[in-house]
Amino acid sequence: MKKLIGIVVLCLLFVIFNKAIFSQIIIFSLSKWVEREIFVSKVDINYSKREIVFNLIEIRNIDKFHYKNIFEADKIKIQYNFKSLFTDLVKIDYLIFSNSRFFLEFDNQINEDIIADDNIEVVKKLDGNYIATTYPIKKRDKNFLILETELKNSKAFIKTSSSQKKIEINLSDMNFYEVANKTEFQHYKEVFKIILNDLFFRVTDQNLKNLIKKTYKI
Repeated sequence: MKKLIGIVVLCLLFVIFNKAIFSQIIIFSLSKWVEREIFVSKVDINYSKREIVFNLIEIRNIDKFHYKNIFEADKIKIQYNFKSLFTDLVKIDYLIFSNSRFFLEFDNQINEDIIADDNIEVVKKLDGNYIATTYPIKKRDKNFLILETELKNSKAFIKTSSSQKKIEINLSDMNFYEVANKTEFQHYKEVFKIILNDLFFRVTDQNLKNLIKKTYKI
């Protein structure tokens, strides 16, 4: 039994300290979490600083929409708490997004006053008949806590299906603290709402502003 445990520990350490394998595991896990394909040009891992840097990140858009990606960033920097990786609560000391680009698309082709669909999959969840996906109950839930999140030099690009016009918006630099997927902290969905609100108040096209306000109840 001791030999088996020793082999498991050695295999685990090999995976963690083999940068190529560890990088692929992280990208695969993130892809599963966001349910989109993720492509990263390069991953730099510094074990002494407990830091991971993703360079030139792309998250693919839904095929039927115009933009190739839904999100891009020049760099995402993470400093992690190593010991927490083996617990039920993974702690991230900081998460920094540099030069992020959000691509939002609204389908209002049938009726210009109504967003029938979007590429962030929020509209379908506002439908009273929407049935949320149910996942199998896990014996142990893996949660995360990000102590500090920073967004620097972010932009949003907006397009509606009823127009060829593409709108570019500079978003505010933002800092968030203690973001998690647990209710006792600031939930990550609340962060998304704050970013959407920031975007809304920076839209200068009044028709688009009214459309967003009506659909998302801002």
